Amino acid sequence: MSSAVVPEPPPSPPSPGASFDFLKPFTFAFDDPRWVPKILMGGLFVLASSIIIGVFFIYGYLARLARNVINGVPNPLPEWDDLGEYFSEGLKLFVVGLIYTIPILIVVGIVFIPAIIAGGSTDNDTIRQMAGMSATCMWCLIFPLGLALALWMPAAMLMVVVSGDFSAGFDFRRIIAFIRGNAGNYILAFVAWMVARFAASLGFLLLCVGILFTVFWAYLVAAHAFGQVYRLSKER
Repeated sequence: MSSAVVPEPPPSPPSPGASFDFLKPFTFAFDDPRWVPKILMGGLFVLASSIIIGVFFIYGYLARLARNVINGVPNPLPEWDDLGEYFSEGLKLFVVGLIYTIPILIVVGIVFIPAIIAGGSTDNDTIRQMAGMSATCMWCLIFPLGLALALWMPAAMLMVVVSGDFSAGFDFRRIIAFIRGNAGNYILAFVAWMVARFAASLGFLLLCVGILFTVFWAYLVAAHAFGQVYRLSKER
């Protein structure tokens, strides 16, 4: 299989007065005549994510999808035709996400996990209560930090996707300006992502195996939704 980069189509501007289409991210994939094999392949890479490596291909695929949406490609769901490019770009995006996650992981490792271990390994009620209070306090800190990170990351990833520059993921002024300038559409995209994540859990009803494909579909929803935000954006 060739690993040559396929030139992407030139961007077409959104139509005048275009607004965020909340339903489109949920349905666009099924408009593609080859949606079945594409989503089946995506599900296999979700399975491969259990050993990390599949994540890189998924991130790279979603990056191509987001650019297709930004460029106004009629059927933006990409083919699985350039695994080398998907892997290299996905690895870059994974590292960006990892760097942002490290501070939370450090907090969890230093305080949260030891508190749980201490509470479960002693018969002293005072120590157990203190450990429980410490864990609760840390959860109250970690939850809002995690939510803030979840809101921040799509914009940071988009900056890398559209520029191809790793450092763009840490251009805080540009990211803040993008989120602030597109707050309404950005929140709609985030809500669409949350709804898709909830709906993806229904994959468990399909003998558990279905979760692989519904999770991948939820990723597609997120990439399309945030791609729409950038396409409609005047603040980039």
